[in-house]
Amino acid sequence: MLSVSKLVEALLEGDEARAWAIVDAHARGGANSAYIFDALLGGAMVRIGELWEMNAISVADEHLASSVCERLMQRYESAYVEKPEGPPRGRAMLFCVEGEQHDLGLKMVATAFREAGYETRAYGRNLPLEYARLAAMRWHPDIVGISISIIYHLPKLKAYVEALDALAYRPQIVVGGRLARLYDLRPYVNARTLVFPDILTLQSWLESPRAVPTSSHWGASET
Repeated sequence: MLSVSKLVEALLEGDEARAWAIVDAHARGGANSAYIFDALLGGAMVRIGELWEMNAISVADEHLASSVCERLMQRYESAYVEKPEGPPRGRAMLFCVEGEQHDLGLKMVATAFREAGYETRAYGRNLPLEYARLAAMRWHPDIVGISISIIYHLPKLKAYVEALDALAYRPQIVVGGRLARLYDLRPYVNARTLVFPDILTLQSWLESPRAVPTSSHWGASET
């Protein structure tokens, strides 16, 4: 895709103005958030990751591109994302498993949840299980979203799912991230867990009645 290639160039050069012009043109042309995040920004960062793995760019190049991409995400949300009026649809808690150091995708997912009307807390990268569980016990999110990108962290994913699904109020566990696109994660989750390979699939689910919590646990506390 020509737009993605040009966006890759702009991100690697640290040219935020040129990169934003590409994103803005797509948004003005009617592209929705899922397309902007998945196909455009996500596609560009996947390509940049591939270039890094091929040693075609340096770690510094990748870090610069990631920094510009994050600012583009913030600008896009500020300019184009409309949060629904009225009470929140539910609560969503999002984080990356311990050891994961990249959370750009998680931040895109957080925007998708906010746009869908969820009160959202994004805890970011590298959240140990004990703290994830404690946060869920205190806040009682309806949905707990876990991001995983590195294959040798898969055993951790299983532990996270088991511990969080064992909470008395049974939040809905959803899993995403790079590995969700590349592998079958069913051996590492349970039957209640939903796995989303991309934001397009997640948004489709968020737009359905199934994403509405069947009951509210707000104000409760786990003992």
